[in-house]
Amino acid sequence: MTATEKSSAAVAGARSTSRHVRHRLGYRSGIALGALVLAGAAGCKDSNVPFYTAPTSISNTPDGVQNAITGLFESTRQDVGNDIYYLTMFARDEANIQEDNPENVIDGTGIAAIPSSSDNVWDNEYLSVGAAINIISVLPTIAPAYTAQQAAAISGVAQTMEALNLMIVAESRDTLGIPVHAAAGGGPGPVYCNKDVWQQIVTELDSANRSLTTAGPIALPVKLPTGFSSVSVTAGPSTTAGSFASFNRALAAKAGLEYAYAIARNSPATHPTPTTPGSPDVGALTRADSAATASALYNVASLAPPVPGGWTDNSSGVYWDWSAQAGDVVNPLNQGEGVWVTLKTLAADIDTVNDARWKAKFDSNTFKLQLTQYDSVTTRDLYDYYPATSTPIPLIRTEGLVLIRAQIQLGLGNFATATTLINDVHMNVGGFTSPLTIAPTYTAVRDSLMKEQRISTVFEGSNDRVIAIRMYHLEAVADTTWGAADLHTTVIPVVAAEIEGRGGSYTITCP
Repeated sequence: MTATEKSSAAVAGARSTSRHVRHRLGYRSGIALGALVLAGAAGCKDSNVPFYTAPTSISNTPDGVQNAITGLFESTRQDVGNDIYYLTMFARDEANIQEDNPENVIDGTGIAAIPSSSDNVWDNEYLSVGAAINIISVLPTIAPAYTAQQAAAISGVAQTMEALNLMIVAESRDTLGIPVHAAAGGGPGPVYCNKDVWQQIVTELDSANRSLTTAGPIALPVKLPTGFSSVSVTAGPSTTAGSFASFNRALAAKAGLEYAYAIARNSPATHPTPTTPGSPDVGALTRADSAATASALYNVASLAPPVPGGWTDNSSGVYWDWSAQAGDVVNPLNQGEGVWVTLKTLAADIDTVNDARWKAKFDSNTFKLQLTQYDSVTTRDLYDYYPATSTPIPLIRTEGLVLIRAQIQLGLGNFATATTLINDVHMNVGGFTSPLTIAPTYTAVRDSLMKEQRISTVFEGSNDRVIAIRMYHLEAVADTTWGAADLHTTVIPVVAAEIEGRGGSYTITCP
């Protein structure tokens, strides 16, 4: 990135949005986001991304950078509740069924279209992207100066979080596309199609990993939130436990998988169908597989059944943490556990008698169903793995990463390897003494994988279930809660303010 490009990037600063996570208690029109793209020219491909907020400055000191890093992580977690809220309903796992707010179940699970007037899972993410850009931009001016390795480590952290925010928006919009950087002359940049969005996310993660590898095994020069303690000891390399690069590579495995299928889904000739694998890009899958095995978080030997009582920060993953302390934010999902209702489509996929994951995560639902017309599609089971306002929310864990690698191997046609990974999770985490018997066919391996992935990652920040439904083109097969009336919804609409800021047009650019 040139000095001119750096100076043209407006400064997001070390602050988070003042809005707390909303749980669809009402719609609110946002500002014309598209009209406020403030990033510089598009020449810096892997990190020149817009954000939509009034600029503030970062103090040119290590304390200023630390404050900015703290603000970046705080801002990134703001939409976690909304993101999981929508995508869990899209996966037909849970529904928020409340008498006082019936639109939650109506548009959240596909009975009616979701209004575009909602501004969820959009502006916070771009604010965070802008904060990351400006942290990187200010690093050469810090006094006392960072060493070259320290600056590379902080840059790698910021770039990784930049990519994570784009991943969150891309997963929530999927084929609707998203903007990634500003136009050359400023203003709203192009809206990229899904495959090009994921290409740039993978590029960003690879760029960040190079910085973290350059920094090497030095102590990370900035403090990260408690939920990132498993990856906040050193910068790199990724194969070392405690390195931030191990988190980067875990994200790269997930992003690479999504990129491979985005390429395939871009053409009817290569798009998977409910009965055929399609042609996911082999190169992208191969690189994703290498990223997975290069991450210290990928540790099959560490797989174990979940402990009853709720999530805790531990070395097997990366978590968003919360608290009720002044100035902090409580777990956004804990607040809604009493009204979240488990759907029968989830329970039907699981051995609810013997699976250790079900027994740890679900309990009898003692809350009365407020809208009894939905009794036929719900069960009286309650997801209660967020029992406290301070319970962490998983972002990515070893268990999920093993299943992501199983998906990669499935895409490569390596059914035996995928089956082994599926059974690693089924037995070591599910607590079963015998492996699953899976026919060596695409559909048999895929269906078994999705069942394990469903109970392993339900109601977590990875949103793996709904992503798999899209990748394998199973929307009309998996999302059948409402019969013929089901819209098979799996995406949040682009916010109305973004469309208004573009003069009423939101056109995808897909070279």
